[in-house]
Amino acid sequence: MPHKPVVAGLVFGCSLVAALGGSATGVLNTAPHATSVTVVLPPDPQRAVAKVLPSRPKHGKVLRGVASWYGGPVFHVTANGERFRPNTLAAASRTLPFNTHVRVTNLRNGRSVVVRINDRGPYVRGRVIDLTPKAAARLHMKHNGIAPVYIEIVRYETPSAAVNAVAVAH
Repeated sequence: MPHKPVVAGLVFGCSLVAALGGSATGVLNTAPHATSVTVVLPPDPQRAVAKVLPSRPKHGKVLRGVASWYGGPVFHVTANGERFRPNTLAAASRTLPFNTHVRVTNLRNGRSVVVRINDRGPYVRGRVIDLTPKAAARLHMKHNGIAPVYIEIVRYETPSAAVNAVAVAH
């Protein structure tokens, strides 16, 4: 096969680009007539990083990435001043505004849950959201600890005056 080294090089190049999470486009000019080859590679959810969103992103905006869950006796107060309650449907996000309601869908099993953003995190690279234990259980991801997810913004809720007062006091 006369083009075997070229094909092997193209396969290696596409594999390298896939490992880096992108797409590859190339042209083979070794034949008398040029052949164009385009390879589109899907993003790897394990390597996804949350994009910085504006202060009030649009309804329906979707993020993809990896979700994890958090909890335990060390968590007493969330970033917006509320007491951490592991049996609520809440979550932590680095970029979404407090009181944003988002639908988190586990891409492994299709289960989804609507949670309210009331904390900041996760602080592990590549993760886009931290869920309370109850939300993680609803997604059937608590045993694994992490899951590939997509997150859709459902609605915003105006924070109450009491929550604002507590947040200012801390």
